[in-house]
Amino acid sequence: MRGFCYRCGHEGELLDGLCKICYSQLHPLFNIPDEIKVEVCHMCGSYKRRTWQDPKGRDLYEILDEIAYYATKDNLKTAHKNINIEIIPQEPRQLPGGKKSRVEIPVKIIATGKLPGEDEERTEEKDIVVYLIMVQCPRCSRYMSNYYEATLQVRAMNRFLTEEEKKELDDFVKNETNKRLKKDRMAFISKFIPQKEGLDYQIGSMGGARNIASVIKSKYGGKINETAKLVGVEKDTGKNQYRITIVVRIPEYKVGDVVEYNNEPHEVVSMNENKLYLEKLSDKREKISLQWNDAEKNTKLLKKGDECPTATVISVSPNTIIAMDNQNYEIYEYNNIFKDIKEGNILKIFKNENISYIVETIK
Repeated sequence: MRGFCYRCGHEGELLDGLCKICYSQLHPLFNIPDEIKVEVCHMCGSYKRRTWQDPKGRDLYEILDEIAYYATKDNLKTAHKNINIEIIPQEPRQLPGGKKSRVEIPVKIIATGKLPGEDEERTEEKDIVVYLIMVQCPRCSRYMSNYYEATLQVRAMNRFLTEEEKKELDDFVKNETNKRLKKDRMAFISKFIPQKEGLDYQIGSMGGARNIASVIKSKYGGKINETAKLVGVEKDTGKNQYRITIVVRIPEYKVGDVVEYNNEPHEVVSMNENKLYLEKLSDKREKISLQWNDAEKNTKLLKKGDECPTATVISVSPNTIIAMDNQNYEIYEYNNIFKDIKEGNILKIFKNENISYIVETIK
């Protein structure tokens, strides 16, 4: 449609009564403030979008570019979904002011596209400034004040953790905490408290503590107990505030140990996060599985697997195995219920009340 632009009087093709120049001036491809302020934690480097988040960049300039890019993107509104936007952070500059100094990052925005009714694409550019306001994020504020929502206790069933287990479990917990922090920024360890019987951790979030406890149980087996304690009331909502204590008890036993169940010796053959699997040392070699609650209450360690003596097979017949104790040279006779046992094989044995049992063939 041709006519006179009602804004400038130019004669030519019109769109909504405006010439191309006036239309583009009144209908820009995008809108954004000239200045944008972003809160950045001076301790951990996280920055606030809708929520606080850790930067993905590795070096300082990558992080500053990332912050400027998302600050621009979050505040930019395009006039149409088909507009192509390019955001180009420039060289950052630090403004004077000591510890509370601000960092400013110029950003160039280039938009290309056309609005409905326009027959040609146009390009628009704009320069803005992103200001980084240095503050302390809620996570660091709580971390510095030793804030915690949960206590995670790592223990063993019916015994204390060994020093080797403490070292292994401590490394495991800290590694899993670092993984969890990528999803839950509050899942930090506020305080580590080594105990004679095990390990205690004060953790910033309940969800983080529960997740780490579950991962420990998945790897080592055992069971989890959780209790809660009322510690206050939220001022704003009136809701009760709780702290929880989560106790993870890893198994007392290891695969190969000999334990007593129903007054009979059994070998621990395997375990997982839910059950303990045993094999009876009698001739029937029956296999059973126990829930961890049952195992903790109704089993007892008779001999650690690596402490069981050995014997050498000196004779094999279809019905009988004859073996000699490698320590005292006593001779033992067993019913041959095994497959592929040969002379010269080494057996792990368990002796109880003058009865000798074959636990397993070593080689």
